Amino acid sequence: MGGIKGIILDKDGTLFNYGEVWGPILSDAIAKGLAKARMPESRKHECISDFCRVVGVDGNGKTYPDGIIFRHDKLLLATLRILRITFRYHMNPWRVWNSVKAIIKHEGFPTEEQLEKIDFPYVEETIKALHDRGYILGIVTTDTDESTDLFLSRMGIKEYISFIRTKNSETHPKPNPEAIKEFCKEYGLESQSIAVIGDTVVDMEFAKEGKAGYRIAVLTGSGDRERLSECADAVYPSLWDIITDPILFP
Repeated sequence: MGGIKGIILDKDGTLFNYGEVWGPILSDAIAKGLAKARMPESRKHECISDFCRVVGVDGNGKTYPDGIIFRHDKLLLATLRILRITFRYHMNPWRVWNSVKAIIKHEGFPTEEQLEKIDFPYVEETIKALHDRGYILGIVTTDTDESTDLFLSRMGIKEYISFIRTKNSETHPKPNPEAIKEFCKEYGLESQSIAVIGDTVVDMEFAKEGKAGYRIAVLTGSGDRERLSECADAVYPSLWDIITDPILFP
């Protein structure tokens, strides 16, 4: 593990606290989508709460590790959970499905407005510290090009990132290891010299499938310490805490 030369980071939930940033945005989108699907007014709060749990985050920033946003590999199970909610509250299934698609695609979200309200402590400092130690840094995310660029600019780290793969890239999404292979090929690196930093089990599976040499999990996304501890080489409370990592900062 001592020969790490490149680092691939996830974005949402890794660079920053997922619930803090996306909780208000997604819960608002969920409420609007379910209203269009004719959820019963008398059970409005209960319905929104159940749906937030399936998606993975609520308006208070609480995260649920088994939500769609954290377990992209469990979409079939999530679909069944959504159908159960749809029938439980007697909603229009087609409108519910359209709402789900909009949420997954991040369509119509007031992301820029939300970002203006949030500080990102230690992100620029941590990424700069990694960059200054000579690591080649990449971002692999399921977010869009536009949103990713907005986040990196807002956090002040765009200049330090050499490699980016997003939802709009032709690269297969995580946990498929194609992005790791492309990263290695572009910079002439062996997969064992790559570290992957993420917040979900999918990120760790991505690292394993890509034969990355070092897997680091942070708890600012899914917060699933138990499962992450089983598949990561190291687990830290946040990105800032990796500056104490003996492998990356010997």
